[in-house]
Amino acid sequence: MQDGAPPHIDSRVKQLIRQHFTDARVISLHFPTEWPPSSPDITPFYFWLWGFLKDNIYRKKPASVPDMKDSIQLHVLDIPADSLRSAVENIVSATRAHF
Repeated sequence: MQDGAPPHIDSRVKQLIRQHFTDARVISLHFPTEWPPSSPDITPFYFWLWGFLKDNIYRKKPASVPDMKDSIQLHVLDIPADSLRSAVENIVSATRAHF
């Protein structure tokens, strides 16, 4: 951080991000699609997904970053449909109970 401004706000950084990803693919406070700060619709699923992946990936102890990336891709493709369904149902019911 310099002068109290986070580096990702700098116009040169935003320009570089736009060149590589376009506004449609960037979720940020400083782009058209803002990230919901505490969205109950998003956060629980991410906790579940990363917990699920971490448990499965670290069990095999990947030897390198490329091995870890390959493992993440394989595990995402192999998530059982009933696990996804259960995660979504729990999020929906939690969201309804919250509001």
